[in-house]
Amino acid sequence: MISVPLRSRKRRRGLVAQKFQHVIPAFPLLFAGIETFRREPHGLPLVLAVFEIGTSVLLLGSVVREVRSLRKADAHAGHSSHGVDWFHIFAAGVLLAEAAEHWHETHHWKRPTLVTAAFTFLLGIFHGRILAWGEDRRSLKIDDDGISVGRPPLGTFRAKWNEVDAIEVGERFAVIRTRAGAERRIDLSDCEQPAPVRAALAEAQARVVPKA
Repeated sequence: MISVPLRSRKRRRGLVAQKFQHVIPAFPLLFAGIETFRREPHGLPLVLAVFEIGTSVLLLGSVVREVRSLRKADAHAGHSSHGVDWFHIFAAGVLLAEAAEHWHETHHWKRPTLVTAAFTFLLGIFHGRILAWGEDRRSLKIDDDGISVGRPPLGTFRAKWNEVDAIEVGERFAVIRTRAGAERRIDLSDCEQPAPVRAALAEAQARVVPKA
């Protein structure tokens, strides 16, 4: 079976844009840590200042890497990585530092912030599995029985070879049509790696059963 993930450029930009919301608390936290350092702290205040500055700088640095990855060639796109997402790990650190700073000032923990930090940390740890799960449900798949695009619950297009009327591959779009009138369009210009998609569709074209 041939399976090619349909990685969307637009979707990736949207995911990166969503990450920017985690950057907002990093700036005041960074300035707070620097201000604490100016007072020559000792003990717990010093530890908090180092943690605040460290997590903020790491998060801001990961943002720069995310933006740079958007400009790289498709072969080096960030979606191809199925490992730990360090952006979310550092974002969780910033949230934890924010909660610790609040505790130091008020002696009360911000439970919503702690819960968000834990959830963000888990997103970073299980990033690879979540990404693989999502890509499997947005893949173009070709086997001996037929061709399919996507999987439930995100919606799917499935047709056996004797049901496929034509597969047309153009400069921008690829269209799969069935003899019953169903159609699935793939925006090749939005694919991060269009070459494997085109190659898989060429293989599919060779399997289409001619009309009797």
